[in-house]
Amino acid sequence: MSLILFRGLDIGVIPPTPASPYGIPDMQATQVLLKYARDFGYPIGYIQEQKGALIQNLLPVKKNETEQISSSSKAELALHTETAFHPYKPSYLLLLCLRGDSAAHTTYASLNEIMGKLSPETIEILKQPWFETGIDPSFKENGATDAKFTMSVLQDNGKGLELVYDDTVMSGKNEEASHALELLREAVNNSIESIVLEYGDLLVLNNRIRVHGRRPFAARYDGTDRWIQRALVVDYPIPADQIEGHIITTVL
Repeated sequence: MSLILFRGLDIGVIPPTPASPYGIPDMQATQVLLKYARDFGYPIGYIQEQKGALIQNLLPVKKNETEQISSSSKAELALHTETAFHPYKPSYLLLLCLRGDSAAHTTYASLNEIMGKLSPETIEILKQPWFETGIDPSFKENGATDAKFTMSVLQDNGKGLELVYDDTVMSGKNEEASHALELLREAVNNSIESIVLEYGDLLVLNNRIRVHGRRPFAARYDGTDRWIQRALVVDYPIPADQIEGHIITTVL
């Protein structure tokens, strides 16, 4: 499974879009999202992102409108693997639309499409640990320090290849790697598809084999802005010393 779209879910009455993603009480939509999330694995949060929230609210925040962060609006959110830098990445990403915006296309690209545009030589280079990536701004807002993590872009998980990619914070550590990353970026950009999410739509993305992003849109900050609730799910065990309840506590 790389992508599933559920339409027309009964998520109840949605209040005005708030100005902040914090302190939002549970709603019918929240419970619907959690129910679906548990069908895909174990829902988790990260201690450095939205204070470990199990359900994350993605909505425009004025001070972030030009940043590479989910609370931006004017910026195009570049294609990326969710928490590409983290040792315990989510297996699945669930996006439930509470309030849509016709301009805010959710973008995505699949590994199969991308690899079909790459040479065998480039694929082999992308399998080497010759790349590094930084920490997402959303984590640095809540206590993570800036750091670089070395990794390969194509990783064998024993069942097949995974794509680990973040357009804005990833770089090659040598000339070959930098060139391969440019070829990958071109392949990713030529593989983009998009969808506009509407009230009651739930998009499920396989984070191992799909990258995702979002087109810019005009936020109004008047209670009518786009509002997405996000759940992150793992389908593998997290070491007991790296998680408390549903919150991954790994120090970065």
